[in-house]
Amino acid sequence: MPRIARNTRRKVSLPEQQAPALTSEVLSSEERRFAAEQHNLIYTYLSEKGLYHGDYYDIAAFGYLRAVKRYLTEPHLRKYAFSTIAWRAMCQSIAAFHRSEERRKAAERAYAENCPVAADAWDDLEGDLILHDLAAVSSQEQYAVARLRLQGYSIAEAALAQGVSPKRVRKLLKELYRVYLALTTNDT
Repeated sequence: MPRIARNTRRKVSLPEQQAPALTSEVLSSEERRFAAEQHNLIYTYLSEKGLYHGDYYDIAAFGYLRAVKRYLTEPHLRKYAFSTIAWRAMCQSIAAFHRSEERRKAAERAYAENCPVAADAWDDLEGDLILHDLAAVSSQEQYAVARLRLQGYSIAEAALAQGVSPKRVRKLLKELYRVYLALTTNDT
């Protein structure tokens, strides 16, 4: 319930409170000096969060630089410690990165589910040859049960479709498996 209330609040953004975009603005010399003095905050943040700096340094650095820019250009933020502002900005950058990654992964999964998988021709051929070999050595009942199982039917469903007991289906498949093993071991 509090989550709904929090999301329904309207934020009023005042022009002086908007954060400048880092992509279009370069840090001033004062901002660069300040950022260099406080630079260890990035490593402290990453180590306390248990994040590998090789993977997350750049992401946290964007939040850090955004915090530097805001802290020095927005006087109302001076009532807080810079580390607090930087910490929250880095946290937001990492969270935005994770949200972006989740969206990317979801899109990849959706694409993979909807994209037809190219069947391996050799696997199909091998399966057809095995079925051909089995058809030559099996009874009609065994072949029908094996075909149903290959189509994804359970033993109980195959038994119901053939009008026999599940025990009979297991016995037919076991006999067919023994014949197939004998057939393949004699060929090699």
